Amino acid sequence: TELGCSQAEEAAAGLRDLPILRILSSPAMRCRQTVVPLARTLSLDVEPCWQLRGTVELQDVLRFLGDDETASAVLCTHRETLQMLFTHLAEVEAAPTERVSPMSMAAAWILYGTVGRDVLRLEHLPEPAMGVLLR
Repeated sequence: TELGCSQAEEAAAGLRDLPILRILSSPAMRCRQTVVPLARTLSLDVEPCWQLRGTVELQDVLRFLGDDETASAVLCTHRETLQMLFTHLAEVEAAPTERVSPMSMAAAWILYGTVGRDVLRLEHLPEPAMGVLLR
């Protein structure tokens, strides 16, 4: 979800100490703009990924998150994509997903583990945040 410039900069400051190797984003302009302050802080590029679009299929998201290339990455996507993913994680992977519903427009989560391989845990990051998932 798009944030105002100062809100995105505050979110970047809160995430800069995490071990982030990549920043992956939906191709949507508002998603890319959301993570630009973080990319600048970390001297990383924002990589557009079709698997993070708002209209992506669940299986595409699951394959993407199961790829080792997404480890230690910030993924900026759409609320509906996160809600679809979290519903799956709660039902199939038995991952605890408290505080998922209702999901705010600007939310950040850390996903511990690899989809389909590990026991998963989700942790909500306090506001201000952005529509991101850190894996």
